Amino acid sequence: MDQNLADKSGGDAGRVIALYEAHRESIYRFLVGQGLNPASAQEVTQDVFVDLFITLQKGAEVKSEQGWLYTVAGRAAVDYWRRESRGRWVEVEAAAHAAASVSSVGVNPEAWAGRRERMAQVAASMARLPKEQRLCIHLRMQGLRYREIAKILGVSTSTAAEWLASAVGRLRGESDA
Repeated sequence: MDQNLADKSGGDAGRVIALYEAHRESIYRFLVGQGLNPASAQEVTQDVFVDLFITLQKGAEVKSEQGWLYTVAGRAAVDYWRRESRGRWVEVEAAAHAAASVSSVGVNPEAWAGRRERMAQVAASMARLPKEQRLCIHLRMQGLRYREIAKILGVSTSTAAEWLASAVGRLRGESDA
């Protein structure tokens, strides 16, 4: 093997390993949030990082690594659902069940019931949002900026901002009702 290729390969591997350690969990949660079951989400997460390694080996420049990872993960989720030939609805009721199993010190049962009811309302409101708006909210919750969200979704920054503002407005409107 050519020494330059070996050096490049080792550098790319180290870079991918560092990115894997930093972003694996958030990419996995993103994919689960897109409706993939945990085993499939884990497999697709690994595939995303393998794709990154291959891309770097080919000499491609990756400017925003986090944006690249979410873009590829989003496309992989779409491909997964195409293969599965099912809808892309995400069951958000699972989040309400998970929240119900967490015990809290000092919260009385009435307050807990109110919180659980509120979580169920938010989950139902989220489920009614168009998929683009749900995805915008999820990506924003992951800490991505508007331009990174726009790049992942393949739209302009203003469109991503508009979708996010619309989603937040709809959620607020439903919570006030």
